[in-house]
Amino acid sequence: MTDEELSSPSSKRGQLQRACLALLRQHERDGALPTSARFIYYELVQSGVVSKKTKKPKLGQRGRRSDQDMGEALTHLREVGLVPWEWIVDETRSIAVWRFAATVAEYIADTVDEARIDLWEGSPPMIITESRSLAGVLDTLAAEYLVPITATNGQAAGHLHTQVAPRLELGQRVLYLGDHDWQGHQIEANTRRVLERLVGGELDWRRLAITEEQVHDADPPLPMISKPDGRYKPPRYHDAVETEALGQSVIVGIVRDCLDALLPEPIEDVLERERDQQQDGKYVLD
Repeated sequence: MTDEELSSPSSKRGQLQRACLALLRQHERDGALPTSARFIYYELVQSGVVSKKTKKPKLGQRGRRSDQDMGEALTHLREVGLVPWEWIVDETRSIAVWRFAATVAEYIADTVDEARIDLWEGSPPMIITESRSLAGVLDTLAAEYLVPITATNGQAAGHLHTQVAPRLELGQRVLYLGDHDWQGHQIEANTRRVLERLVGGELDWRRLAITEEQVHDADPPLPMISKPDGRYKPPRYHDAVETEALGQSVIVGIVRDCLDALLPEPIEDVLERERDQQQDGKYVLD
């Protein structure tokens, strides 16, 4: 059944489709869904299925990014029904919907199961990522632990002033995840500098990824790229290891372990108390 829905196994397209399908099924087994195309791409690079090098286009033809063939393979898998669409998140697009009910009483009754109680004694840490794709796959974990999460999407200014800083207070914990490179560290330094100026002092800042130790201890080595810095004329290039190269399961595990260590009490205890209160709320409303 599967082979009938895929391109020929002897073709480049068919081989890539099968490699993507195998990775997504591994994510399903690992409980690492949803994921993003960017994480799948890095896993394919590390396994040698895809190269990060972009082929020079022929005269008169447009060049193709090194991830375009993979993107087409993922789309095919979803269109033929082998991969659910919701398995892959698109952090670049969103839709706003608003909840309502016929009466306020009905609204409250309908939302009892979604009511959450404080895990952090009023002061949760904030997760800040450099890339939107990383924030997208950490969103479910952040919701579970009730921690705010945001992506700077590189260098940011207005977003830090209008959205991030108003949700921080002096000394609050910030868990940062960004690329390991000279430019990436400048992005982190700028983000921290702006936020600490806006809150009026130091934040409890901790870089979770990528660290020097993670790069040096990786086996096999993490893929390195050469990133252009367009602030210079001509652009300067420097080596970098992007955060997604660690792999989704590894990153989620790092963040979860950190949050568990910071929690005032085990999350299982709070969730049990939360379920009891939800049941009490239903009883009162009934």
